[in-house]
Amino acid sequence: MGLRLRLRLLPSLLAYFMREKTSDSSDSAIKNSTNASGATDSQDESLALASRGLFALLLVAALAGVAVGLVGGSFHWMLIHGTKGFANLVVDWRLNGVLGLPGWLGVIFIAAVSVGLARWLIRFAPTASGSGVQHVEAVMRGDATPAPFKVLPIKFLGGLLSMIPGMALGREGPTIQMAAVIGTQCGRLFGLSRDDKFLLYTAVAGSGLSVAFNAPLAGAAFVIEEVARRVTLRRALVTLIAVATAISVYRAYFGNLVEFKVGDFLPSDMTTMLLYAFFGCWMGALGVMYNRTVLLGLNLFNNIAPRIAPEIKAAFIGGAVGALGYYEPIWVGGGEMQAQAILLGQFSIATLIVLGLIRWSLGPICYSAGTPGGIFAPLLLMGATVGALFATGINFIVPIDYATNTTAFALVGMAALFTSVVRAPLTGVLLIVEMSGNVSLIPPLLIASVASALVATLMRGEPIYDSLRARMNTSPKA
Repeated sequence: MGLRLRLRLLPSLLAYFMREKTSDSSDSAIKNSTNASGATDSQDESLALASRGLFALLLVAALAGVAVGLVGGSFHWMLIHGTKGFANLVVDWRLNGVLGLPGWLGVIFIAAVSVGLARWLIRFAPTASGSGVQHVEAVMRGDATPAPFKVLPIKFLGGLLSMIPGMALGREGPTIQMAAVIGTQCGRLFGLSRDDKFLLYTAVAGSGLSVAFNAPLAGAAFVIEEVARRVTLRRALVTLIAVATAISVYRAYFGNLVEFKVGDFLPSDMTTMLLYAFFGCWMGALGVMYNRTVLLGLNLFNNIAPRIAPEIKAAFIGGAVGALGYYEPIWVGGGEMQAQAILLGQFSIATLIVLGLIRWSLGPICYSAGTPGGIFAPLLLMGATVGALFATGINFIVPIDYATNTTAFALVGMAALFTSVVRAPLTGVLLIVEMSGNVSLIPPLLIASVASALVATLMRGEPIYDSLRARMNTSPKA
């Protein structure tokens, strides 16, 4: 009984220590100097504002990070083992059939029902649809209210239901939005101010990306570069502590293994650096076209047979993905395993071409269904595919080391395409460095990413999350 009482009193005690004994005029001045997201209207953040209740805020952010590590780690673990289990089931049904029927019928049925159910769950929380990053950004800009707690279980279960059967979606989108929900719920539990709850919602979201890809620096950069697009001491500290605790818990699950296993690369000479710059320009144009393909897929999903329930249309897409995966498993899924195979040089040129063509359409089609799932992981596979093909073409013209060059261009292609689509070059570079555990490619990554962002900007291509945010039905400010 005493333990229950202490746990019940903990939020109230923490809220008490957070209160500042300032005059009403001082509180009013601080309130007027902040917007809905907790950012100051002035260019420079005042020391008084930065330190106001900072210790308690960091403590809550650390606790939120622990929760993100547990939830994100569990989501990742279940996704890995669920995908393996489904793949084994497909192999068994391909050999033995199911209930006397051809195995492909069973796979199509399971995939269609699973994806349709994932889409049906969105009815209970529309903000759980798709990636969720666009909603986090809308909250940051004061155009939407933080997602309610029910988004977390819907995102968790819906993400598993849609991705385990092979939808070309990434785990980072659901993990980022679940992390954001955890942030705001922790702020509410411990009685933080409205501004600090908004700050936690967006800052803790970065720990979700860190957990999704075991990339803490990329997660922190994502918050500052893409979500907030503004650096303040308060936001930086909250983001870093949430990322640190989340990644520590996550690594207790999986250890500190890098996502992509590659060797070291020799320093690039000036000619090769120019080649990387040219490649980055090409990826910039490709990213603009990919964004338009994603938006086209969303428009087609909404406009084709508009009277048919979106759950039915999503089920149809899921069934088609199940059939595709039944006959050729490398064509479906998030793309991490295929990207690793490309980095190891395990695919022929013909396989790379077919894979690139299929994934160019499959990613946007799967995203259009509106089930929980992100676009980062499919983007990385597309970037690796194009990079490997580009390097292979160059190798027919210039006699250079095939294996090293192809792997390097595949990694650089990931960052360059990510930069063009999302328009977050620093996040893209850090993401690939941390996922590969390789720092020798930093100069080529920077050159290609800058070139990619420049071309995409000159082409007036809108960043994907800006486009998706403009499409969403935002709720009024709280």
